[in-house]
Amino acid sequence: MKSWKQQTEFVNDAAHELRTPLTIIQGKLEYMLTKPNKTIIDEAEAISVSLDEVNRLNSLTNNLLVLARSDSATTQSNFELTTPDFFLKDPIEPFKDIINSQSKVFQINLLHKPVLNLDRDKIKQLLIILLDNATKYTPQNGTIKIYDQIEGSKYQFIISDTGVGVADNDKKKIFGRFYRVDKSRNTNSGGHGLGLAIAKQIVELHHGNIFVRDNLPHGSEFVVELPIKRNH
Repeated sequence: MKSWKQQTEFVNDAAHELRTPLTIIQGKLEYMLTKPNKTIIDEAEAISVSLDEVNRLNSLTNNLLVLARSDSATTQSNFELTTPDFFLKDPIEPFKDIINSQSKVFQINLLHKPVLNLDRDKIKQLLIILLDNATKYTPQNGTIKIYDQIEGSKYQFIISDTGVGVADNDKKKIFGRFYRVDKSRNTNSGGHGLGLAIAKQIVELHHGNIFVRDNLPHGSEFVVELPIKRNH
């Protein structure tokens, strides 16, 4: 019953999320049809808005497919033994320029080199989700930091930000599908509450753990724990 209820909620939420961009695109196209003599330049704003919504639909559809494949266990995984310097560097590089261009500080402090068994592409996707979130919610002159540590038989990498933080009663819920801490803020920043659900699924596939804690005095820290095969 619980599984059925979750599936029904997921379908309803997905339909709701898809309806908004479709309604906007339909409205803009119908409006343009009422002005057949206008040029493309005249209608540039309507075209631009429609394209933004098409991009949003693309992103949402891709994320829905990722979750659906994971649910049906049809997703292909490519696990291999590797160390953090081989799977953290690639996704971090593009964010250096993005964060600097937004007048934010990016600190990288990765020191450990344990051997882990993981799917590098999926961990890259996980990192992009977490770094993208940290970048979105950190104000100008704020700091985004990635660092690592070893806790017993677990390797942790932590992404911290100096954004608005996450309330205690939202900390568990934010990894749920379509869950939004602040609906209006999330829509404006282009999120639709699926990124962290995908992040959680990737971590669980690796028999790891993901959670969020406060980054005092303000902000959040997303902690990813992965099992170590062996320490160097």
